[in-house]
Amino acid sequence: MKNNLFWKTIEGLLPMPKAAQLLGWKLLKHEQHTREIFVEFDASASLTNPVGKIQGGMLTAMLDDCMGPAIYASLEKNEIAITTKMATFFQRPALPGQIKGFGKLYRRRGNICYTKGLLQDCKGRTLATATACYKIIDLSAHHSTDAE
Repeated sequence: MKNNLFWKTIEGLLPMPKAAQLLGWKLLKHEQHTREIFVEFDASASLTNPVGKIQGGMLTAMLDDCMGPAIYASLEKNEIAITTKMATFFQRPALPGQIKGFGKLYRRRGNICYTKGLLQDCKGRTLATATACYKIIDLSAHHSTDAE
């Protein structure tokens, strides 16, 4: 599994996705046995709304970048995960700066994964939570020749 897209990116063999760069994404820890991931975001002022708080869509993107990697860390080489459904629950406004993220893959049934995520500020206060469903796609199955 360490040969997949996620780990190649973490090891610097592939570039960090532009969305992750924009959000200031950084891996802190991955727990394979519990399927949990801990990340950190350096939320810049460029992510704020007119009143100086991190825009809700950006927090949702951060949550997606917690839950998705919890899945990606355990995928096979040719697999990807796409978000099919996500619900975000906002608890309090977020300010620019360090935001801690947590994602957990809590159930996989065939090619469907169920996750939950959490964002916290530097004081440990919950900013937002989410649940999501992802579909696993095997890219090698989609690369058959047209001559067949």
